[in-house]
Amino acid sequence: MFKTFLGLFVLAAAAYAQPLGVGLKLGVPATDAFKVVQQQSLASSQNFVWGPYLELRLPGGNSIEIDALRRKYEFLAAGTANTWEFPVVVKHRIGSGLVKPYFEGGAAFSRLSDIKLSTLQHRSNYGLVAGGGVEFHLLMFKVSPEVRWTGWGLRSFDGGLQSNRNQFTVLMGFGF
Repeated sequence: MFKTFLGLFVLAAAAYAQPLGVGLKLGVPATDAFKVVQQQSLASSQNFVWGPYLELRLPGGNSIEIDALRRKYEFLAAGTANTWEFPVVVKHRIGSGLVKPYFEGGAAFSRLSDIKLSTLQHRSNYGLVAGGGVEFHLLMFKVSPEVRWTGWGLRSFDGGLQSNRNQFTVLMGFGF
């Protein structure tokens, strides 16, 4: 039993030191995804964002991170819709202490699916991403609260229901 525990501990320590990180991001939007200009069919949007991330750690406190974040919306006339957002960001960590501030920037791509509204103009979108946060260790996890801005290039909806092109999200990452 002791050898098994020791072997798992050594494997976990080795995996922790590798330049590849994986984890889960959970968050809440700080801005609405839509603006209702006229009475429209938006019932609600879920107040959370979630999805996995993959991070390639590079020398000098830099890394490249790819996320797959999901949001869900409910429409009175058209049922539900899902958005998958794929931000690709370059991160730069500052310092080498227990708490490491970082800033990030990159591009994002999104895909809106399962929707039947006639005011839909674009299912796919692209934009810029900028953000910042701090990273610290909690036991074996890397915890990284952050604030992220996404500036979308297109409006998915235009008319009575308009997409908000500037969106802020507060995220919490838990990774290895």
